[in-house]
Amino acid sequence: MAAMPPGKRGPEWETEMSDAEIAFAPATEQLRLLDRGEIGAAELLELYLARIDRFNPVYNLVVAFDRDRARADAAELDRRRKQGKAMGPLAGLPITIKDSFEVTGMPATCGLEALRDHRPDKDADAVTLLRQAGANVFGKTNLPAGASDWQSFNPVYGLSRNPWNPDRTVGGSSGGAAGAVAAGFTAFELGSDIGGSIRIPSHFCGVFGHKPTYGAVPLRGHIPPPPGMLSQPELGVAGPIARSAGDLELLLGVLADKPLMPARHARLEDFRVGVWMGEEAYRVDGAYRAALESYIADLRHAGARIEEVALPVDPRESYEIYLQVLFAIVGAPAPQEAEAFEWLADQDDTGIAARLARYMRTSLGEWFALAERREHLFQAWRRFFGAYDLLICPAVPVVAFPHMAEGSGVHSDQLFRRVTIDGGPAPYLDFTWQSLALVANLPATVMPTGRQVEALPTGLQIIGPHSEDLTTITFAQCAERQTGGFTPPPALA
Repeated sequence: MAAMPPGKRGPEWETEMSDAEIAFAPATEQLRLLDRGEIGAAELLELYLARIDRFNPVYNLVVAFDRDRARADAAELDRRRKQGKAMGPLAGLPITIKDSFEVTGMPATCGLEALRDHRPDKDADAVTLLRQAGANVFGKTNLPAGASDWQSFNPVYGLSRNPWNPDRTVGGSSGGAAGAVAAGFTAFELGSDIGGSIRIPSHFCGVFGHKPTYGAVPLRGHIPPPPGMLSQPELGVAGPIARSAGDLELLLGVLADKPLMPARHARLEDFRVGVWMGEEAYRVDGAYRAALESYIADLRHAGARIEEVALPVDPRESYEIYLQVLFAIVGAPAPQEAEAFEWLADQDDTGIAARLARYMRTSLGEWFALAERREHLFQAWRRFFGAYDLLICPAVPVVAFPHMAEGSGVHSDQLFRRVTIDGGPAPYLDFTWQSLALVANLPATVMPTGRQVEALPTGLQIIGPHSEDLTTITFAQCAERQTGGFTPPPALA
């Protein structure tokens, strides 16, 4: 057990929760322990640091630390709590932050060699909100170089490994973040998402992740764009990763710029839910699909009203609009990427290289045309969410795959990688399932289903109406109560 602060908890309490049980408890439960005085902020911090020192050498999820400041902050939080002073809603929770966010006292590299020594003099805005709410930031988590891969490896910190199987990826780009939550290394995490970067790692690691409505959470101080820029790129968002849907609600309430709209319903059976399992380019491996269908059957048995639906938009058109918007953003500051794709086009039998090279050279006129096409997508989804409250679907085509850590991680290096779908090779650069919510600026929550494929977790994606983030999160809470939620990886529990 962790060391017992004088007068805090006795032998009777110690029989109730082990250190591992506390480490894997949702943040909301840890707050209850803190508020009841059954554990202190300093004790909880040391519990996490001890776990990281023991297990992190294998998994390489937490890559930078600010231990001295965190210990001083924890001691101050314990003093304030003991004195009965007002505390923030996250007071005493020790947390790590994805290394794409600037955090004072630690490097902010985004996995890039050029930023190895970048030490910001100001926290990212979202980090400031977490600190003001009482969260105690003690470390940074790993990610792919430039936050631009489905895996988390880079020349600064190396490769991160999945807590469920170290031979598999944690995903990207918030891979170290989701892995740290799954491993019981942090109370929760702050991730970011422009191509599935919260939802993919959450699915791969068996945790809860929420991609907010575009613009709901401030992104200043996130890399990319380069340090010092103030504008928020199209599509990009910041959001929480946690071990329960209740944690997501608590954290989004702290991170959001304005009050959240209430959820449409509070009971599982009151939600009107459409399910779409894909067609054509929207592929999903059969074993993963079977796991989701089994979970959806359990939700129906628990009273959920779920019916198969067609998308309100043309799925191919939606995907192409997303790709052009994303790679126009990627290509504008990096013309060498477009040149690399053009050079590789003749070697690529998928046609992806030529398409992405073209999209990276999007003109201003084409950009305005894309904005108009997106407005039509917004309206189509608005009509859909007049008839339904939610759409549920896969998170990505596959579960966590074996490491493919060659190359620098830029998109052109990823062109010839392949994942396996139903026993055959499929392009690695597949953004289909991630794109649905992103291109339409919609909120989306990924939650673990409790089903496994190859002893790896599977996640369900829940997409909701614009600005109604609590509708997706509340549905996840209802489903979690009925069917179970987070399960610790066996090797770390």
